[in-house]
Amino acid sequence: MTRFAELDLMPVHLTKKPMKKLLTLTTTALIALAATSFGASDKDAVIQAEKNIWQAVKDKKVDEFQKMLSADFRAVYASAINKLAQEVADIKKVDMKSVTFGDMDVVFIDKDAALLTYQVTVQGTEEGKDVSGKYNAASVWKKEGNDWKGVFHSEVKAVAE
Repeated sequence: MTRFAELDLMPVHLTKKPMKKLLTLTTTALIALAATSFGASDKDAVIQAEKNIWQAVKDKKVDEFQKMLSADFRAVYASAINKLAQEVADIKKVDMKSVTFGDMDVVFIDKDAALLTYQVTVQGTEEGKDVSGKYNAASVWKKEGNDWKGVFHSEVKAVAE
């Protein structure tokens, strides 16, 4: 018998109810953390996939570039609407010296599809013509198995402010 038993003044921290509440709160917090981590890792994966595809263009790794895109890929530019084969052919004409990213934002359409919007600054040429500058860009990525594949891309030269 404890010294509190006769007065029925058992300290709250020694009863079972607070422990049950603590366990419930801890479990809830862990589930929320896991959900956040899952979303964060997918967000990071989509951003990294976008950066990797630009790097493949810069490094002229055409096969690697093509493997990062879905078979049903589409792109929209002022000059054309491309399917996969044309996009692959067009990147062979690009000579990119540098690429930097800014304001990258990912919105998940569902658990296996993400919309990425961002600004990108490039220095380089396409068919010998200078295409350097800042662009506003958007890409859609879908998860195929364990990999994120590009299904859509568009970019437009930013207007100077």
